[in-house]
Amino acid sequence: MRVARRDDNAKAHAKEAMQAEQSTPQAAPAAGGSTWTPQVEALLEDWHHRVYAAQTAHYASADRFRTLNYIVGVPAVIFSSVVGTSLFAGLDKDSPRTMLVASISILAAILGALQTFLRFAERATLHASAADWYSAIRRDIEEILHLPVADRGTPKDCLDEVRKEMNRAAQDSPELSARVWERQAKRFGVKEPTVRP
Repeated sequence: MRVARRDDNAKAHAKEAMQAEQSTPQAAPAAGGSTWTPQVEALLEDWHHRVYAAQTAHYASADRFRTLNYIVGVPAVIFSSVVGTSLFAGLDKDSPRTMLVASISILAAILGALQTFLRFAERATLHASAADWYSAIRRDIEEILHLPVADRGTPKDCLDEVRKEMNRAAQDSPELSARVWERQAKRFGVKEPTVRP
């Protein structure tokens, strides 16, 4: 009888300990014994800042290329229209209007060629897509950071997934100008590695 009471008490203590352990919010040990350490959280925060900076830089580049597309495209269309309607008006060979129409025609051709060669609209679309992709990664990181530690999964699995997605986004994104990246990196507190000679 005494042994049965000890077993019952031991079972009750074990059950209480398990319940207390489950209700205590601590770093959840993952497979292999790894936990969500402050260093892992700091790395994820750093990646969050980098992704946010990349997202903002790509949106800024998309806006810039859209604006350039209009700056070059609209005058090209207007000049082409002026030349087209002037041809129907019938021009004298040596009149000043003929020289003006010829100059506008050359300018329209140059602007049209620049618009085709520099592909402002296409580049704006590529930067907007890259920004959307980085935005999705940013939301994933924010979700991980706001989940209870026990619901995050293993740190290695989470970091590997985020890192792979960041690598894919970087490989498939158009290049940012150094000036745009530096401005956004500074704004979001991204610490760039120092280059050693």
